[in-house]
Order: sequence, then structure tokens, then C-alpha cells
Amino acid sequence: MSVSKIGLCAAAALMIGGMSAADATVFHTYHPGDGNNFYLTSGDPFASSITANFGDGFSSAVDFDDKFEFIIPQNGVGSGSISTSFSSLSNLLTITDLIINGSHYVVPSNGSGQFLSVNDIPIMIGATNTIEVIGNTASKGGTFSGTLTFSAVPETATWGMILVGFGLVGATLRRRRESLTFA
Repeated sequence: MSVSKIGLCAAAALMIGGMSAADATVFHTYHPGDGNNFYLTSGDPFASSITANFGDGFSSAVDFDDKFEFIIPQNGVGSGSISTSFSSLSNLLTITDLIINGSHYVVPSNGSGQFLSVNDIPIMIGATNTIEVIGNTASKGGTFSGTLTFSAVPETATWGMILVGFGLVGATLRRRRESLTFA
């Protein structure tokens, strides 16, 4: 099956399931600062692997609560990382809480910022996924940035159809071999 036919089949399946192709991947950002962003860097809603970047920047001291939401039209798992860095205490940004799909994470500090990597986050078809970053900045502000990667995982029914297909191919080959007996 060609790539274009696969894309059309995926779009048709989404429309039957109540989600249009246009709504397939939706990104929303709440409480933006000066440099707030959330965007795809590779892949598309129907790709088996999708990568996105997110982050925010602030130019003065502030308490912040940024919320990023996204919807993906496939089941799979997500992973990602978030980091901060600073060169002096005047541009220090501290993440006090990271909440991914309702689970809280502590972002450890090192001598020049913070870093955390999270893996195996379940992503369900059509569900709203959230990343909330809560923290504060010093007098000259600061920035945080993150990267997300999504990997599609076929549904159980898909695996079943694949196994049945392999079984039918095997049965056909065996039957063809048995019918080629010579006298």
C-alpha cells in the first residue's frame, strides 16, 4: 500500500471515529511568557514517530504556570526531556513542579540549571495530553525548553489482524506446497 493510501486510510479511520484530519494534532498553550512556543519539529499526525519542542522565556522576575496541551490521533508512548540553564543568579529560572498527564515530577537541579528525562508515558488516541510547568524566575528572567517524542503502538486488534494475515499466508503456502506433489 502506498504512503498516500495509508494516509487516506488513516484520515478516513479518524473521521469514522469522530476526529477529523484537521483536528488530528492540536497544540494549545496557556499562560504564555515572552518566548512561549509549542510546535512539531518532525513527523505529522499520522507518522509512526512525531517530535515536538516546547518552552518559554521570561524577561523579568515572575512566577509562572505554563500549560501545554496536545492531541494525537494514534495510541502510543511518549518520552521527553525538559531543561533550564543559567549563567548567573540574575537569570535563574527554577521549575518547582512538572505535571505530565496528571503525574507530578521533580526536576532535579545541578550547578548550572535543571534537567529531567521522562519515558513511557501512555498516549491514547484523541485524548488531551497536558504538560504543565510551574516555577519562578530571578530578576532578569530565564528560559526553559523541552522536547517530546511520540512513538505509535498498534492497537491489539491491529496485532490480531497481522497475526491472522501471517497465518493465512502460511496456510496458503503450505497448501500450495502439498498440491505440488509429483507421481
